[in-house]
Amino acid sequence: MAVNDRIKDIATIRKWVREFSLFGEKTRTDFTATSGYRYAVNKSLKLLKGYLTESRDDNNCKHVFLAVDARDIAHNPLFVYFKIHAFKDNDIKLHFVILNALADEKYKTIGQVYQSALDSNIYDVEADGGAEKDSERKTSDDALDEDAFDLPLNTMDSTIRRKLEEYLAKGILVAKKSGRKKVYSLNTCSIDLKRWVYAIDFFSEIDPLGVIGSFLRDRLDRTGGLPACDPFVFRHHYVHHVLDAEIVQTIADAIHKHCSVVVVNHPMHQNNGRANQKNEVVPIRFYHSVQSGRRYIVACQRANRQLTFLRIDRIQTVSLGSTVPDYLRYYEYAIERLKHVWGVSDIGNRGLTHLEMTIRVSSPDDYAIKRIDIEKRHGTVEYLDNLTACFSIDVWEDREMLPWVRTFIGSIISLKCSNQNFIDRFNHDLRKSLMQYTERMI
Repeated sequence: MAVNDRIKDIATIRKWVREFSLFGEKTRTDFTATSGYRYAVNKSLKLLKGYLTESRDDNNCKHVFLAVDARDIAHNPLFVYFKIHAFKDNDIKLHFVILNALADEKYKTIGQVYQSALDSNIYDVEADGGAEKDSERKTSDDALDEDAFDLPLNTMDSTIRRKLEEYLAKGILVAKKSGRKKVYSLNTCSIDLKRWVYAIDFFSEIDPLGVIGSFLRDRLDRTGGLPACDPFVFRHHYVHHVLDAEIVQTIADAIHKHCSVVVVNHPMHQNNGRANQKNEVVPIRFYHSVQSGRRYIVACQRANRQLTFLRIDRIQTVSLGSTVPDYLRYYEYAIERLKHVWGVSDIGNRGLTHLEMTIRVSSPDDYAIKRIDIEKRHGTVEYLDNLTACFSIDVWEDREMLPWVRTFIGSIISLKCSNQNFIDRFNHDLRKSLMQYTERMI
C-alpha cells in the first residue's frame, strides 16, 4: 500500500524541534513515543536537511542534532513550519476553486462562488466518483467530494461557507455585508512592499513575530522584489525562537486587552514523572536576555500578585483568560518591583538586600573597571580614583548576582552585603577554587 507523504501533525513537529533545541541531540532509543511521532521526527529532519542538522556515529549509534552557524544562514529556515499545512485531496482542489472564482477581486456571495466554480471547469467532477454520505459530509474536514457539484446549492453552501470563513479568519479573504447577504473578495494589498524590502528583511529575523516578515518576503520573491544579495548578517541568531511566535502573539494580545492568560508549562526535567504545570497569570512585559538569548514573560500571579518569570520556550500552551479590571494595579506593582530585579528568579516575599563591592585594577586601561560600569544595570558606580571603583546596589534576589561578582575575583578589595549568607557562600566558593588549583599545582 502506497504511503501518501504529507505532514499530518504540525504541532508534533514543533514540539520535537523545541525539545531538540533545549535538550540537545537524540538517538533512536530516546524516542519512546508512537510511530506517528517518529514519523514526524523523520519528516522534520527532511525539511531541515542541509540547514541545521548534522549527525555523527558513536558506537554504532547515530546521533542527529541541530547545529547552527549564523554566518552561514541569512534567513531563519524554521519559518518553513508555518508554511506547511496538513490537507486532503479535496481541500487543495477547493483551494484553487475558491481562488479562481474570486480572481477578479470582486465581492461575491456564496452562491456566486459556487456558480463561478462550475463555470470555470477547474473542478473535475468525474475524477474519482463516489459521493459521501450526508452525515459524513457534515463532520468531515474534506472540502468537496468529487460528486459534490451534482448536489443542489442549498446542500453545498454550508461546505463552501465553512471554507470561506476559514480563509476569512486566515486573512486570505475579506468580507462585508451587502444588504442581508455576506459577500467575499480576495484580500489585496495596496502597499508597495518593494519600498520596505530592507525593513522587512530586518524585521523577519529579529522580531519575535518575524514570521510575518517572512511571509512578506515570499510575496516579494514571487514578484522579483528581493535584493540580489542579503543586506544583513547576524552574529548571534537564535533561530528556534520562531517556534514560539504564536505563544508570543497570544500573550501580547492579552497585554493589549488587559487580560490574564492560562499557561501550561513543560516540567523542568523531561523524565521526572511530573505533570505539566498550569497556572493563571497577568502578563506585564517581555524580557529578552542578550547573554543567553532566552526570553521570558514578566507576570504577576493572579491569586497573590507575586512577581514571576516564565521562560517562553518552556511554555506548552497558552490561552486568553478573563479580563482583569484592576490591571493597572498589577502593572504598577510589577514595575515597582522590577526596579530592583537583577535576574529572573521568582522574588516571593523577600526583602531588599544591599550589596557593596569595591574593586581596584593595576592600570586605567584595565577592562574590569570599564565593565563594572557597563554591566551595573540599576546599580551605581562611584569612582574613588582612576584605578578604584565602588559598586553598590539593592536587589531582591542577591544569589542571582553571585556568578557576576565572581568574575571580578582578583580585583575585589572589599565586599559587603546585608545578607551574611551571600558573603559566606562567596568565601566558600573561593576556598573551594583555591583548593582545586592547589591540588593541580602539587
